[in-house]
Amino acid sequence: MQYIARMRTHNIDGFIVDPATGQVLGSYTTHALTQAAYDYPLPQVGKTSAVFLSFELDPAPRPDATEVEVEVEGLPDGVIDLDAQRAKRGPKPKVKSNQIASLLKVAHAEKYGWVDDYVYGSCYVAAGDSNDKLNVKPTHVLRACLLDEISVEVVKRVIRLDGLRTMSDQQARRICQCTRYAIGGMELYLERNPTVRQQLQFEVDFADSYRDGSTDILQELA
Repeated sequence: MQYIARMRTHNIDGFIVDPATGQVLGSYTTHALTQAAYDYPLPQVGKTSAVFLSFELDPAPRPDATEVEVEVEGLPDGVIDLDAQRAKRGPKPKVKSNQIASLLKVAHAEKYGWVDDYVYGSCYVAAGDSNDKLNVKPTHVLRACLLDEISVEVVKRVIRLDGLRTMSDQQARRICQCTRYAIGGMELYLERNPTVRQQLQFEVDFADSYRDGSTDILQELA
């Protein structure tokens, strides 16, 4: 308590005085706060608003980006482009042209049983099964058999999984493998059964002629 009492000071005419000893410890310097006036712009009724200048680094108009020719610096002579060389490496994508796609579309529409037989057989032989479950869906393979061109990119673009999800490259390759196997078997079947092929070809030709005739009629009406 004595230490606290000694630390108390009095303010006498701006001087800090120790009441115990009468020693002047310091003084306060005070002055009135002067506020600088600020000129706020008042709204002008009936007059155009003030235009504030915008400063740019270059006041010249900017050229159109489409008109600017960008010069691409090429590699010096004798230097090999490694990126181009790497792009050519690796296995080339397999693309198979399905020559009997139109025939298979008619056979599927007419519900020929041998189409499903070859599809299911290719799934078991080419892709196999795990725990008595096929590794690929026969419906996906059947959909791929009706395509005019079969490749990994085409299968991924046309056939989607549940929720419209894109399948992986590995799954698409499995479907392509099963599809090529199934089409090979069905081509052999049609070769050994010319009557069935002729009947399917007749329906394809009839559908094409009907389609072409309808187009001609629509053109004449137009």
